[in-house]
Amino acid sequence: MDQEKDKIDSRNKILEAAAEEFIEFGFSGARVDRIATRAHINKAMIYYYFSSKEGLYQAIIDQHVDRLGDEVQASITEAADFEESLLAISSIYMEVFTQRARYLPILLREFASGGGRLRNSLQRMTSERGLPAMFMRMLEEGKKAGRFREGDSRQALISFIGMNLFYLLFAPMANTIWGIQDEEAFRKQRPHEVVELFLRGIERRDRHVE
Repeated sequence: MDQEKDKIDSRNKILEAAAEEFIEFGFSGARVDRIATRAHINKAMIYYYFSSKEGLYQAIIDQHVDRLGDEVQASITEAADFEESLLAISSIYMEVFTQRARYLPILLREFASGGGRLRNSLQRMTSERGLPAMFMRMLEEGKKAGRFREGDSRQALISFIGMNLFYLLFAPMANTIWGIQDEEAFRKQRPHEVVELFLRGIERRDRHVE
């Protein structure tokens, strides 16, 4: 048991040190020697656990994608209704990009390079947890109940994700352009505004006619 715990601790220590290295230098500039020094371990241990620098980088992306997937899945499962699920998911996005903002450089570099590693990780995570299907099913149930208008549910899902991510990825620019001075209060209110706007967009028009 202690040996297994030591392996987990060593692996996590390497991941933490590697994340700092990749955040600072990017994938191309990162050096395994420096990661080993940061983690206070022998360089051979990195190759033992992750095989290569590429494998280590992918493991960091997988770690954070899986954590996000677990949180989103739990929020959908525990929510009382669709609206509560949406609010929980928006709040998770806000928490992830606020409390774990130091990982943003890795994400942004992935986007800039085509996002191959991130795409692979997201495909695996969503396939294992069935998250898109869960979201689509709730939308289809809303259509059958007469609450939501007919439309492509994939478009709705992409729009919801985009509404959550845009401000979080470009907050400094958005704060300047729109004069947002109290960023903390704005972030706190943002999930509620996203859900309200999204639901207004997918609800049947005649629901808003007095």
